[in-house]
Amino acid sequence: MSDFTPAPHILDSSVLADVARGDGDLIGFLQDFDRAGQPLVIPSLAAAGALLDSRGLPDAQALLAGLAAFERATVAPLDGIHQAAKLTDMMAVTGLDPWDAHAAAIADVAVCPIFTLDAAKWREPSRALDRPLHVIEIADPDR
Repeated sequence: MSDFTPAPHILDSSVLADVARGDGDLIGFLQDFDRAGQPLVIPSLAAAGALLDSRGLPDAQALLAGLAAFERATVAPLDGIHQAAKLTDMMAVTGLDPWDAHAAAIADVAVCPIFTLDAAKWREPSRALDRPLHVIEIADPDR
């Protein structure tokens, strides 16, 4: 058996918002990644943005907690002044909201791809950085 661990995928607020709304296809897709050993990172501020977007839906928090309980999922906190400064810089340079700026800051430091449902929203912010972000769009086959 190999000791290889693939690079984590950072989940942006669009992915987390759809999970919070109970998108079964997306949840199943992420479960498949987890079963395959693919690490997933849930930025805590992106989760907050998803919960704001799904405010009033009774199962939103439970659905995100379920995602966080995946074997290969890690919730990434905003930890300390240094990380707060990195987040602030990311927001200032890219124009991203705090939710997705947290995902971008993690992806930038860790050099990991971002999973999104909307690659277009990442084009300009990515161009604003010295090292462009790696973005993977999860396409909806029904669209």
